[in-house]
Order: sequence, then C-alpha cells, then structure tokens
Amino acid sequence: LAVGRISSDPSLNLGQRLDYVVLQEECQTSRALVRFIGFEKLSSAFIGPLNPGFCEVATLLGENWNKAIFSWMCVNYKLDSTIHHPTFARTLPSPTQVLFTVMKYFSWAHVGIIASSEDIWMDTANKLASALRSQGLPVGIVTSTHKGEKGIEDAWNEVKKVDGIRIILLCMHSVLVGGKEQATLLTKALEMGLADGRYVFVPYDTLLYSLPYQNNSFHVFDNDSKLQEAYDAVLTVTLESGERTFYDAFREAKESGEISRNLEATQVSPLFGTIYDAVYFMAMAIDSAQRKGARVSGANIAEHTKNLSFTGFSHQIETDHCGKGLSNYVILDTDGRGNQLFPTHLLDMSSNSVKSLGRAIHFPGAGPPKPDSSCWFDPDVLCTGG
Repeated sequence: LAVGRISSDPSLNLGQRLDYVVLQEECQTSRALVRFIGFEKLSSAFIGPLNPGFCEVATLLGENWNKAIFSWMCVNYKLDSTIHHPTFARTLPSPTQVLFTVMKYFSWAHVGIIASSEDIWMDTANKLASALRSQGLPVGIVTSTHKGEKGIEDAWNEVKKVDGIRIILLCMHSVLVGGKEQATLLTKALEMGLADGRYVFVPYDTLLYSLPYQNNSFHVFDNDSKLQEAYDAVLTVTLESGERTFYDAFREAKESGEISRNLEATQVSPLFGTIYDAVYFMAMAIDSAQRKGARVSGANIAEHTKNLSFTGFSHQIETDHCGKGLSNYVILDTDGRGNQLFPTHLLDMSSNSVKSLGRAIHFPGAGPPKPDSSCWFDPDVLCTGG
C-alpha cells in the first residue's frame, strides 16, 4: 500500500522507482543476525530490524554497506548518536524517551521489567533496561515469564522480592491486540494481590503504534471480569490518533480498492500503520536528499530525515531539525468497569511535557504508587540514601 501510494504521489521526486522485498527475520536473535548478513545484495535500504538484540550489529553492517536502516523497534540508546551511526534513523520517537517523560511527570523512578520468553521480547527488555539506566533510572529487575501459569507466578514472586518498584513495563504483545500471555500475567497479578495500586503496569508494545481508542470497545474485557479488574492497574501509552483512527484509515483504503484482502479493520494489527509510515518516511528522506542535490547513499538518506512533515497512515508525521520524531502520545485509562479506554493525558514530544486532558486517572485501591525523589530525574544531582 505504501509503495503504491508513493509511486503515484506527484509531490515526491525519488529519481527512481521504489519497490519492496519482504526479508524474513528469524525468531532467534543469533540466527536472525546470520540471516541479516546475507541481505546485503537484496535491498538498497532496510525497514527494520524488528529484534533490538542485533540492531547495533545490523546498523554497523548498514554503515559498511552504506545502506540506511529505518527502525521503529530498535530501543538501543547508543544508535541515537549520528556521529557513530550515520546510516541509522528512527521512524518513531524513542520509546525510552516517551517512558522517561511519563515517569518523570508522575515521579515513578524505580522500574521493573517483565518480558515474554521469546528472544525478541527478552532482547527488547534488556535493551530497554540499559537505555533507562543510561538516563540514570534504577531498574530493579528484568525477568521473563516461563511456560504455564507456574512460570508466570514465579515471575511475579521475583518482582515481589525487589523493594520500592513503582512501575512495571510489560514487554510482550498487548492484551488489547490479542496478547493472551499478558492477559494471564495481569489476571495472575490480581489473584496474587499485586494489582492493588502498589504498581502501575505499562504495556511496552502499544508505544509502537496508534491504538484506536476513540469510540472503540475492547471486547477482550466483555466476559472476563478478572481481566477487567486487573487492567485498572494498567496505564496504556500509545500514539495519539489524529482525526481518523487506524481503523478509519484502513476502512478508507479498503473502500477505495487499495487493499484487496478481505479483512476487517479490527482483524489487522495497528502495527500495519507503523510499517506503512516507516516506508513513507524513507521515501520522504530520499526525496529530501534528491531536492538538495545529495547523492542517494545510506548516510545521506538518514541525514535527510530532518524537518520532515507528511501525512502518515492515520496521523501527521513530523521531525525536528535533528531528525527526532515529534509525534504526540496519549495515556489511556479504564474506569475499572467497562470495555473502553479514555485519554487522560497528552504527551507532547516536541517539549517532552505532559498535559492533563481533564479526566483523572482511575487507580485501584488507595490511589497511585508513591512518588520517588525528584533527584532521579535531575541529571545534575546524585541520589543518595534512597
């Protein structure tokens, strides 16, 4: 869909026809890396990789091949140095920066991370921990769930042993897009008395797409009162929907005949929009390089991701003078009863600020987790004695 629209976009001057090839990424990190090495001759630029476990090596290979790498999933903070990684570009704001902004606003510094047991999520959890620690935040535990209910209970028991944790990041598929493991994890937390407000649970993967929340019911809660109650302790952070949600944009593309597959919008992961935006983002960078008379090389394409503004799949995409994404995010909350999510706060990534939208967050129990000392969020102050 993205390549088709790029080809017929009169405002773009790419100098050549754009085509795509889907390169399969192995699930195991080591095998994915070995396979990536063989991709050198298959493409002129890359959208990916999906696994943060080999993002840095893939980026070094990209530099060696002089091919740009556009990724929304690489959480590796070292890649943000354009001096050291001139061919790498983010197609979304850094997920770490989004989380840091939320944590600073609520003064929740002590973090725990629970990941699904697949390589992609365990590597995401480890790279996320390292990125948060680079910002000076105390990550108390990084653990993963093992098979079955017993494995999930063991993960919660490990978390319970660590004092002072306020916020727990869940690196796995969100229950709102069919993640069964997260549903079991949250239900088990409720059964163990851990969804009582002492922690706030934040799903990681909803940061990577625009979850349709306006006038949308999440039927996963309909016949599951335990999950509904457990989700009261969850804050969902996702890309702000524009005037159209992901579902609206998908239906429009289907009605216009651009999508021929017989799928309902609700059957499609909103990650579709993120991938579409990444392809268009790359085309805009090539166009920008061409207009400035630059040779279309990996470093030049990545360099020309600055000051971009274009209509993405369902919302506007913009970058600043450094190439940093300026998309806004929202914090979504449930009322602990129904099957809908409501926006409570807006995250403005151009100023890294949080604005209340006039609806209070509904916390279970006696209110939100206790705030941590503000010293954790001040780069010039060393935290001592707790």
